[in-house]
Amino acid sequence: MHRKIDMKYRLELKPLDLSLLNKLEEMVFGESRVNGEKLALIARKSFLFLIVYDGNRPIGFKLGYYIRDIQKFFSWLGGVDRQYRGQGIATNLIEIQEKWCQEKGYKTVYFTSFERFPEMISLGQKQGYGCVKSALDDGEMKYWFEKILPEND
Repeated sequence: MHRKIDMKYRLELKPLDLSLLNKLEEMVFGESRVNGEKLALIARKSFLFLIVYDGNRPIGFKLGYYIRDIQKFFSWLGGVDRQYRGQGIATNLIEIQEKWCQEKGYKTVYFTSFERFPEMISLGQKQGYGCVKSALDDGEMKYWFEKILPEND
């Protein structure tokens, strides 16, 4: 069953904007790492950038893009402000992203996460993503999760 963002919040599909993305990263992760070069690469791909607002305040986001070489959609970056967690916002963003992917004809979605983000790992597993790979990355365990989407009706 597809749930929707609570009506008290607003969901927007946005064009890529480095300043906005950096603010969202800082809100969720406490730092921003995305640079203009990476964003320019994403802009040349089929991408989806969703932001959830409470009034005019952004409270959550999801950014992903299609990688043609491996024929998978990479759910690259996202999160929800700590004050708004536990309300299903991240789940809703994932579901909306998956529906968009299905409409585009994409068959597989994947994401990576590190052991320091157990909430993301748990959420991915609850949403049907299976761990397909793990490896050390700069001394920390990194995991790759993947989900094959059902056929679009």
